[in-house]
Amino acid sequence: MRPSNAFDHLAGAEVRYDRRSREHYGTRGVATRFRATPAFEETLQAAFADLWDACPLGRAEVIASGGAFADKPGAHGRGRAFDLDALFWPERAFVALSYPHDRRFYLAVEAVLRGHLGTVLNYRYDAAHRDHLHLGDLAPRGFVPEHRSRVLFLQMALTHLFGRRVAIDGRIGPETRGAARDLLAELELASSRSPEAPQALDDRLGEAWPEVLDAATQRGFADAGGESGSRQSAAGDAS
Repeated sequence: MRPSNAFDHLAGAEVRYDRRSREHYGTRGVATRFRATPAFEETLQAAFADLWDACPLGRAEVIASGGAFADKPGAHGRGRAFDLDALFWPERAFVALSYPHDRRFYLAVEAVLRGHLGTVLNYRYDAAHRDHLHLGDLAPRGFVPEHRSRVLFLQMALTHLFGRRVAIDGRIGPETRGAARDLLAELELASSRSPEAPQALDDRLGEAWPEVLDAATQRGFADAGGESGSRQSAAGDAS
């Protein structure tokens, strides 16, 4: 059933639809009212407010989206999902499809959103999600080693933000766990002599997940707005 609740701004930024045609994707789109349950809208409001606080660029002017409620099965059909295509500031644009050119900024945005939403499907999840971040709240937040999307994010962050290159395949194994253990020690969230048992490390990752997300946010946004960020934005806009 279509929710009666509707919104056209999130945390002060206008939300616009950019999927009227293939050529409109990644643009500022057109004014639209999006539908979602009140509780899910509240979650989105908090997530984007946190994103504006964390990002050195501050509040975006426009959030471009492929939609929220849709008459189909799953989270969209329950009014509990939102597709993030792009963000626009006066001096910079972030387009989800530009991940290969803008990995650090992309992962910083994702890290903030993961702090509020249990489901975040990203560029590496599958071909259908390369051009947007799918946000949903049907699953609980936190690190779950059996959830491929969360392991993918951890592997992407280890490789592109924390200098610990691992295979990005969505499967947690000795390589990923070893790099994660070293990261936790670096962040002073665990001893370098942490137990080797996989379950013990997975439990520690779950406990430390908010701090890991915070560290990823800081690393990813470290050069936002500088020359590097401007070059990445230009590459992303051209994608």
